Amino acid sequence: MNRFRSILAIVLALTLLASIVAITAAETAEPEAWQADIQKLMSETSIPKSTAINYDLSLPEGVEPEEHTCAIEKVSTSGITMRAALNLIATENYSKEDWEALDVWLNDLASAAIQGVAVDTESLANAIDQAIASGRESAIPEGETPVWARDSWMISSIEVTIPYYPELSKNVNGTATQRLQEKLIQLGYLDDKADGFFGNNTRAAVEMLQQYVRELEQDLIDARPTAEPTIAPIATAVPDGALPDDHPIATEAPTPEPEPTPVTEVNGKADALLQAYLYSDAFKITRGELKSGDKGDAVKRVQNRLHDLGYMTDKADGIYGGSTARSIRIFQYYNALDVTGIADESTQLALFSENAKQPDNQMLAFGSEGDAVKTLQTRLRVLGFGKGSSDGDYGANTVQAVKNLQTYMRALEERAVRADDEKMAAVNAGTATIESFLTVEVNGIADPLLLDDFYSDSFPAIPEKIDSDSFSGDVVRLQRRLNALEYYYSSLDGDYGGGTKRAIEAFQKRHKLDQTGIADQTALEILFSDDAKKALKPYVLKVSVDKQRVYAYAPDENEEYTVLVRTMKCSTGKNATPTPKGTFQNGTGPGARWHYFKKFKCWAQYAYYIEGDIMFHSVLYKEKDGPVTQSSVNNLGRKASHGCIRLSVEDAKWINQNCPRNTKIIVY
Repeated sequence: MNRFRSILAIVLALTLLASIVAITAAETAEPEAWQADIQKLMSETSIPKSTAINYDLSLPEGVEPEEHTCAIEKVSTSGITMRAALNLIATENYSKEDWEALDVWLNDLASAAIQGVAVDTESLANAIDQAIASGRESAIPEGETPVWARDSWMISSIEVTIPYYPELSKNVNGTATQRLQEKLIQLGYLDDKADGFFGNNTRAAVEMLQQYVRELEQDLIDARPTAEPTIAPIATAVPDGALPDDHPIATEAPTPEPEPTPVTEVNGKADALLQAYLYSDAFKITRGELKSGDKGDAVKRVQNRLHDLGYMTDKADGIYGGSTARSIRIFQYYNALDVTGIADESTQLALFSENAKQPDNQMLAFGSEGDAVKTLQTRLRVLGFGKGSSDGDYGANTVQAVKNLQTYMRALEERAVRADDEKMAAVNAGTATIESFLTVEVNGIADPLLLDDFYSDSFPAIPEKIDSDSFSGDVVRLQRRLNALEYYYSSLDGDYGGGTKRAIEAFQKRHKLDQTGIADQTALEILFSDDAKKALKPYVLKVSVDKQRVYAYAPDENEEYTVLVRTMKCSTGKNATPTPKGTFQNGTGPGARWHYFKKFKCWAQYAYYIEGDIMFHSVLYKEKDGPVTQSSVNNLGRKASHGCIRLSVEDAKWINQNCPRNTKIIVY
């Protein structure tokens, strides 16, 4: 126990002294001070991998000591990682709380010691010994003695481990490479997985790191104090016997020191020094802020990290554009930073830290797949921004639906700006534009912030009413939803006109509501829900190839198509050019009054598309408005076409005018 003498005071004094020395050095830096800074940044060391000290302790007879280990990991100011394990023994029973309190004290103690002493086990042990002794001597004599000041515990051994950093290069694989990759990913140098294989991507990331360290070194060189220029004295003749007090003696001008240059090589090899600096707390995250218009590897690092955290889907191209600024704003929002879109120092420190928060919602874009896409697709469809199935595939239709949403949200933002007197005053004064206040971009990417707004309860999902006086964006949503449910096929123009009114009436009839033609809250709640029913088609068409007949069925009281309302004689495709069989529901629907067959140089009336270029149409004409081709009339009831289904003019007209698009057609 004699080794346990004076520590807290010494360690604190060492720490204070180091700070004073550092400050003084900074204030009185010599021209070559940059060299010392670089050496501090990347310095050689020959510390053993692991060393230990064991204490020869004699305990009272019959004492069964309680054993405990305090583990500490700390990076020294020289960039060296140290792991210290202090093995403790106690000659009395310590509670869990006692051990925890001792752990905290020893951790602080060793951490301070590592910063203030040489990096080896002996010096660390001495510093800890002194600190413990000092702490015990300074214990308050009255009252409860702190656990760390008691004589009933002691250190039986101290082991210090200095991690070994082997040189890593192409095709050097394993755990060390994997750890390097993990750090490179965290700091935005590597956009790849940490698989422990040192390939071309890892090499490129190391080269980017080395280039960055060279830039840090150059920063230190550029910041060094400028030496005062030295002027050689002018020689003058001195008379014989005279004193040269007032006569300068000619001297030779000093040889100028060579201009310093960065020392780190860009070779794609991660040597021990580079790794020690990379893993240390001293690693400098950023050289300065980044903003729109900036280019280079620093921007690429930021983009890689944003992508890794789920804030960006675009490829890291090293160009700080609109999508990068948007992603930075989203990151700042989730990490409680000022939302500026500028990657300043505080933003980058948070971005490259292990505690960087990820967004609540996954960034989704073209090519994304999975349940998150399904959820988005369903909500987009139900709320009137798109149509189609929720298949979990973020394709062109989903991109367009997201653009529709973004256009709507920008319009809402613009309405809010125009209602803001202060913002409009700036616009009218020419100091700002309306666009400068808008944040939503129309790019088809569902970023986390957009999804936060879209999924929130405050999103304007169901207005109280939509009519001719409503916001045009809401009318477009209404029209798009009616279109998806097959009630409305006119243009999405935001005008609540006759076509929209008739579609609402049909929707109300389908759902047994009052047929007012007004989209009131009751109708809207059903319309913008999963319970909304598609329009009930008036007919289903069935085509019998064997019988050469077309049958039109209407729905019965159970909405099943069992009521035969019309039978039509037809001509399907010849055996060489058969009409395709199956169930069809082509969204094209009715076609032109007159259709010209260029290949066969003939005409037909009342085209109605089935699938592709297969359609219902009338018997044939050699000329538009000319006489009918009698042979096509005579062939009705026989296979005679090139795949289409020929009908009498009257029957073709009936299908064209009574069967809306998406009518089900069954050919059997």
